Amino acid sequence: MQVSVETLSDLERRVTVQVPAERLAKEIQDRLLSLSRRVKVDGFRPGKVPLKLVKRLYGDQVRYEAVSELMENTLHEALTSEKLNPLGGPKIEPKNLEDGQDLEYSATFEIMPEFDPTGFENIGVERPTAEVTEQDVDNMLQNLRQQRATWHEVERSAAQGDRVRIDFEGTIDGQSFAGGKGENVGVVLGKNSMLGDFENRLIGLNAGMETEFDLTFPESYQVKDVAGKTAHFRVKLHAVEEAHLPEVDDVFAENFDIKENGVAGLRQSLRENMERELREGIKAVVKRQVMQGLLDANPIPLPKVLIETEVEHLARQLHFPAGAKDEKTRQLKTQLFEPEASRRVALGLLISRLATAQEIKVDERRVRDYLEIASSTYQEPAEVLRWYEQTPQALDSVRALVLEDQIVDWLLERAQITEKASTFAEIMTPAKQPVEQESAE
Repeated sequence: MQVSVETLSDLERRVTVQVPAERLAKEIQDRLLSLSRRVKVDGFRPGKVPLKLVKRLYGDQVRYEAVSELMENTLHEALTSEKLNPLGGPKIEPKNLEDGQDLEYSATFEIMPEFDPTGFENIGVERPTAEVTEQDVDNMLQNLRQQRATWHEVERSAAQGDRVRIDFEGTIDGQSFAGGKGENVGVVLGKNSMLGDFENRLIGLNAGMETEFDLTFPESYQVKDVAGKTAHFRVKLHAVEEAHLPEVDDVFAENFDIKENGVAGLRQSLRENMERELREGIKAVVKRQVMQGLLDANPIPLPKVLIETEVEHLARQLHFPAGAKDEKTRQLKTQLFEPEASRRVALGLLISRLATAQEIKVDERRVRDYLEIASSTYQEPAEVLRWYEQTPQALDSVRALVLEDQIVDWLLERAQITEKASTFAEIMTPAKQPVEQESAE
């Protein structure tokens, strides 16, 4: 058997295998002989069917099965001899299947990149420092009041903080576009649930008024089909509504399951939750910087097959239509999910290689601590713990998160760390991209 290997790119390989005709002929002959002993043909006793008749009746089927199995077996032999480990199923392309000639085929696939992570000492981390202040608690109380606001229609011009109900329709070069139309949509002005320029155009309007205007989407807008383009919008305003906020009193506190000390008890409960959130927020900020530093220091080639798998995983998580497999849908999924998928694949490879190289094992005590903290937020913590223990996939996800945290700790011991004074609001509310647009409902 002859084997040759071509390097098509950093990670793509093509293995060409040539199997002697004699080996294929013997495989076919052995199969025909075996079949002749057990096949049933009218007019012949079992085991007495002539080989020529068996070949005439079943020759094509036997040859197909022999070729398929021989390709599978010889490919395994070739990959083993060349020390190659394909990612995903190889793409098999027959080159010569002529009867009486050598069997020849090629297999194209990707392999795992080979690399040694470096540059840990050059990772820069700016660790924020902050504490929960009384003003932060006041702001949280105000947020809770706004969440329980009741809206009352008013007869005046729309202002910041009001909710307006609108119909809108946008076109680009006279053509409608995805997300460019809505009916009876509620928009809280100043909340930036839609583009800021759009919301600003609604300030000063009264119920029943209509307006139209041009709006240019930023070049960095997340939907590439409209990024940088100018849309013409027509808007009709149906109502202007003003928020009425509840008073902060003992009744208000009871809505948050505060049974003792009324408003003071609510403030204490909020402070404890906010302090816990702040610790997790600082940890998340630091982790993002460490991971980004690791990525920047180690640009590695990424297998397309792993990226495609992660794209599909992200699409399923966001309930992307599973059955749609047309080219337009594929391109949309690539556009929406490939950047994040590539980042996750790269980090997964780097973390795995670091854990192996540095012999970092999952700390089962930390896994248990994580599970106890996570389950403590539920009414039946013991039931949640039991569910994790009985659900291997969920437990593996937790173990992967814990290993990530251990890798971050290992990297922080080697990184360049500085501290920066910050606030609860800055840490818990990362700067929004100006291109974000959420549902206005």
